Amino acid sequence: MDRKSWFYRRFLNSKFTTVCLNAVLVLLAIWIFTQIAWVFKPVGAFVGIVAPPFILAGVLFYLLNPLVNFLQKHGVKRVLAIALVFIVVLGLLVLAVVKVVPPIEQQFNNIVKYYPQYWQSFTDWLTHLNENQSFISQADLDRFGKEFMASLNSKKGSLLSGTVSGLQSFFGIVGNVMITVSTAPIILFFLLKDGDHFAPLLVNLFPTRLRQSMTDTLHEMNVKVGSYVQGQLTVAMAVAIIFMVGFSVIGLKFALVLGLIAGPLNLIPYFGSALAMIPALIVGATTSPKMLIAVIITFFVEWLIETQLISPLVMGSKLEMHPLTIVIVLLTAGNLFGLVGVILGIPGFAVIKIIVTRLFHWYQQVSGLYPEPSDGKDQL
Repeated sequence: MDRKSWFYRRFLNSKFTTVCLNAVLVLLAIWIFTQIAWVFKPVGAFVGIVAPPFILAGVLFYLLNPLVNFLQKHGVKRVLAIALVFIVVLGLLVLAVVKVVPPIEQQFNNIVKYYPQYWQSFTDWLTHLNENQSFISQADLDRFGKEFMASLNSKKGSLLSGTVSGLQSFFGIVGNVMITVSTAPIILFFLLKDGDHFAPLLVNLFPTRLRQSMTDTLHEMNVKVGSYVQGQLTVAMAVAIIFMVGFSVIGLKFALVLGLIAGPLNLIPYFGSALAMIPALIVGATTSPKMLIAVIITFFVEWLIETQLISPLVMGSKLEMHPLTIVIVLLTAGNLFGLVGVILGIPGFAVIKIIVTRLFHWYQQVSGLYPEPSDGKDQL
């Protein structure tokens, strides 16, 4: 009886043992799901079709919802406010197509047309720089060229099949883009119209005692993700305009296209600005040394304006993430999900962080493993 009592008290009735058993059960469930992953392939295909328009509509929702709320607060009915916002956005798109797209299209066509010349000029510039600095010998450059051509010749046999599969992928991507563009406005309309009702409907699915906690969690997630999306899009548009104006002022070729590239790349924290520098530096280097210096100065001015004025005013520190955490999240999400992971990794991590933090606080309360110090001070 004593042994049984000791075994019960030390093992069966131990909170540590309970935690370990729960962890083992969770790992066992994950392993079972990995063994029957084929069951979820149709679900993954369905999500792959449905998710893009919902993501696009969600991004536009966070961008346009403040305008709709502003109009509604000033006496405009919500449906009418949504219609007015849609009309304004459509008018801006038409204006952009008429006034902005033609010069951008012309510059883009010139880039495609004169790309070989610019690339040759850039390689000649690198060769001249290498000859002056003696980084790499000419023999190494010639050997690299021969190996590169030999590699191309060896892959001629698979070029046709690769081209066919590439065309299939291209048409598939075009079809997905058309579906996303055509369905996202419809989803956006209902998000703007009934978005406030979705959270209560979801909360009502949970037990009564958990509804307040779920409401607070959804509100925090909405605030964090909304502020991040609004801030990032605002900063990206400001960066694109600054670069377009700056490159045009210094007389850089393809200023509009290069500025338009820099804006979306700015959505990638830390790495986006470095990626945006590469094409502008190549064009500047192939134009003249003075133009290269002017491009560097333009980037420095943009960096000062963005980091010292725009980002602090628009973004602040709403996500409360350490820069090292952001870099790790970007590397991990980019490796797992590609470009989509790089762009959506930060807000996704913010949502996961909120959920895990609240679950941990709940576990602290129910486990009894984290008692409050009796004297009000932390104890080691």
